[in-house]
Amino acid sequence: MEKKPLNVYVFIILTVICPIVDMVNGFFLASGSSVPVGIAYRFVYILFIIGMIIFEKLPKSYFTYLTIFFILGNVLLFLMQSVFLNNSLSWMIADLSVFVKYFLWVLIPYYVYQRKAIFKTFRFENIFITLGTLLTIELLIPYFLGVGRQTYASAEAGYKGFFFEQNSISFAFIITLTMTTYVLIQALQKKWGSKVLLLFLLFAGNVFCLFLLATKTAVAYAVLTVIYLLIRMIFKKRYYSNIQRVFVWVFTACAVVWIFLAGIPIASELISGTVTRMEYFYKVYNGDLLSLLFSSRNVFLEGAKNLFLNDPHFSFTLFGGQGFEYRLQNFGRLGLVEMDFFDLLFGVGIFGTALFIFMMVYFIACSLKRGGKSIYTFMLIVTLIYIFFVGHILFSAIATTFLGLICAGIVLTSDKKTMGEKTNTDA
Repeated sequence: MEKKPLNVYVFIILTVICPIVDMVNGFFLASGSSVPVGIAYRFVYILFIIGMIIFEKLPKSYFTYLTIFFILGNVLLFLMQSVFLNNSLSWMIADLSVFVKYFLWVLIPYYVYQRKAIFKTFRFENIFITLGTLLTIELLIPYFLGVGRQTYASAEAGYKGFFFEQNSISFAFIITLTMTTYVLIQALQKKWGSKVLLLFLLFAGNVFCLFLLATKTAVAYAVLTVIYLLIRMIFKKRYYSNIQRVFVWVFTACAVVWIFLAGIPIASELISGTVTRMEYFYKVYNGDLLSLLFSSRNVFLEGAKNLFLNDPHFSFTLFGGQGFEYRLQNFGRLGLVEMDFFDLLFGVGIFGTALFIFMMVYFIACSLKRGGKSIYTFMLIVTLIYIFFVGHILFSAIATTFLGLICAGIVLTSDKKTMGEKTNTDA
């Protein structure tokens, strides 16, 4: 077997330790310490990726040109915002930290693209499985030890252990649950071994963690995924043997009975705090279901939009954006809508949003081309829905890492023609 370059193994290690760093970072934040563990790790991670990209040949392709245009365009916006808005050094550093996290979802797939032949020899989905395993362990151990934090402590709702951002962690679990379900269904069609049992345990752990997090999106996705898996197990036509088929039917029947007798009561207890909180705000909102569904984001969006349109620098910010720290310092709670598409529009303006759209449309087009459709296509669609309605994806370290890996998966399932790569005959 051909030896893989050391930098590929370093990349994989730096990627899979992401949940560990985020948990440690959250632990320090919860304890009131200002140790910049997450910031230091993220800068090392991105500098490593940039360095490896620079020292490797840049293929002549649409993907290369788009990536360069995306990075340089956003760097230009960052510099122009600093000048036009007269940002202080501390604001510039804060914005730079945001852009570092934002760039990950584009740099990760490009790094993989340069080494596509190497990564095709790996089972790329195992990176997701490893990340999901670490996330599950890091949430369950503090929970059963009775330590960690809740998003809404007064209502005892939304347990998140030592992680910091509930929505970004929910997104990470949604993606790992998706991949775990996909790999589990494939494994069930082959000769069974310990892998099937471990995948079932990971699936159950992912679902339980989503109920612990107890966001509306997390709970709904967990329920729908469980239903989907049970249906696929019953109606899947291909199994390795008839004994396995009978076992699956019996197991599914027992699982359905357990869900109704014990699963639903357990789930109800886990999300009871969230339900109580929703009932409270339903009364506060005077029955406004839209505000309840979006957790007041529609209200924040209206206020943020007015502040954006009335900005004294509007002739610049319409196209170049207001940045991120500028909004937080000047607008307070309305400086962050928590709907990523709109936070992106307000933060980097029409020009920066266009850069995002061009880049994302490229990945969507690649994933939908004939022969390119895969589990990564579905995960990208789920991500885009999450970005528009929920947020904390494009500017969250762990979430942008997951998005980058999804886009990298799309790169690995696309051929040269789909990627717009020029061949020798085209030159």
